[in-house]
Amino acid sequence: MTARTLSSLVCCGCSCLCDDIDAVLENDRVVEVGNACAWGAARFLEWKKFSASIPRARCGSYRRLNRQRRQVLQAHEAVAECREYLFHAQRVVVYGLGQMSMEALEGLLLGLRRRSTVWIPSDGHLLQAAVDLYRQQCPASTTLECVRNHADFVLFWGANPLRSTPRLLSRYALFPRGRFTERGAEDRSAWTVDIQTTEMATVTNLIKIPQQAEEDCVQALHEASLGRASTFSKELPAKEFKRLLKDLGKSRYRVFFFGRGPLFHEHGSAVLRALVSWVKDLGATAPTFLLPLPSDFNTAGFLHMFLSYGGLSNPLWHLQGDVYGWIPQPGDVLLAVSGDCFWFLTDEQKQAVRNLHIPVLAFSAYETMTTAEADVVIAVGLQGLEASGWAVRLDGVSLFAEKLRDHGLISDETVVEELFEPFS
Repeated sequence: MTARTLSSLVCCGCSCLCDDIDAVLENDRVVEVGNACAWGAARFLEWKKFSASIPRARCGSYRRLNRQRRQVLQAHEAVAECREYLFHAQRVVVYGLGQMSMEALEGLLLGLRRRSTVWIPSDGHLLQAAVDLYRQQCPASTTLECVRNHADFVLFWGANPLRSTPRLLSRYALFPRGRFTERGAEDRSAWTVDIQTTEMATVTNLIKIPQQAEEDCVQALHEASLGRASTFSKELPAKEFKRLLKDLGKSRYRVFFFGRGPLFHEHGSAVLRALVSWVKDLGATAPTFLLPLPSDFNTAGFLHMFLSYGGLSNPLWHLQGDVYGWIPQPGDVLLAVSGDCFWFLTDEQKQAVRNLHIPVLAFSAYETMTTAEADVVIAVGLQGLEASGWAVRLDGVSLFAEKLRDHGLISDETVVEELFEPFS
């Protein structure tokens, strides 16, 4: 039995992309992980995300669904089948994207640059909101290392990093000691504002507000923080907000994180615009930053790549933030790239896919509801375990995740290269 100890590995469990992971490999299998959260450890040890020690079913074959029977293919045959479906598609609908390497994303965007395409990222709500925000006004951003070293006030608005980016608090935003926050959490004021009580109440001050009052709440805080006359409505906890404003007033470096919370109601965009306006005005008195909090490890990478390739100006492309907004049409081909699309589709959407005979193509490292329905399945290596590639952290920093072993699975980059090679 041979054992190898590796250090400073990059974890692709979430958008924190922690780069200090230690792992022990025995017989080419990870048997021990250090410095990782439960999500990260589950990814390296191939367990289910929320059920430690229960193996997660991996996708290990190339196959097609033929008359309700699965037929095993060679890799090149499966890629050729996908190419044939895409060639005849009137519109390509791509779902997932946040779990792919930068190299694969670039190949996919180049390959579909002249095709009518609907892009639906699995973190679409948040990504669409970020795009809309940055097109109107660009709030200041910072790096997670600066958050750790400088931030003495952190605010999570509609965000629960314990569920989306589990190690953010312990490594960067709340507990770690930084250059100017030597006592860690004792040198920071941490607040969460949400429409529901979450686990964040155990590690930060949490203010629960009514959903319908969320925009008014931001505006009232905004006005009060600038010393202007402001009145909190009776349904808002005024005493708690005064404590928050007192901590804000004493702080020297502030970071606001926003999550998906506000985006699940009709006034969500207005809430985010109000947050951006507040952050910009606070920046006049002390450094103040706003960061989105996506979950998938390369959501930020997709956004960077999509904008770099003119995604917003390409008349053939449409960025769809909400998968429920996709109306299946004859001639569509659904391409699920490392995302379980069928988990999120409504029953009506699934039925429309079947009734319209829309081909479903899946590139996946795991067996999912989508791979069970897909006409063609291509197994790909898990990023950072069986495949190497670049990814972009939630704050825009690029990191390279190197593979640890070779199990014969092809990378998503190789699949995309072979898929579009005849068209290039």
